[in-house]
Amino acid sequence: MIHFGVSQRAKTFRIERFAHNRAARRTDAHGLMPAAPTIRADGADRFDTEVPAAALAAHLRSCGIPAASSRSAGSYLCNFLYYHSLDWARRQAEPRLVLFVHIPPLRDRTDSVGQDAIFRGGHEALRFVLAFADTQQKLAPVPGPAFARSEIILSAKDA
Repeated sequence: MIHFGVSQRAKTFRIERFAHNRAARRTDAHGLMPAAPTIRADGADRFDTEVPAAALAAHLRSCGIPAASSRSAGSYLCNFLYYHSLDWARRQAEPRLVLFVHIPPLRDRTDSVGQDAIFRGGHEALRFVLAFADTQQKLAPVPGPAFARSEIILSAKDA
């Protein structure tokens, strides 16, 4: 499962390494505040993705797409979604991979990541996660053409 979210502050693809059990104390789209400062009162403080975020960021950079790994998915909707997704993945009988990628907003400025880079980055992120899952034996075989994991080198280690 790969989630993509737009971050107004992002200038590159931000590969989120963690989701934290915290809820922002600000109103949502309906003007309501979170009931508690945490997402789940009995939940873990943090969940980490099994996808090697630093290696994915390095792969994207090797494809000419600006990217970095990130230590926080924020404190609002993106983090909330990521936290629940990682929690769900850990409760499944079969291994599941979850990743959240923040992308910069499209702007008319020349220093922003353009639409083509956004699409290429999403495509490369998917290819990388599939290759990683294959090397970790975290995907059931899919009928059809074989996915060549040798296309993507998974040598970088997460910091």
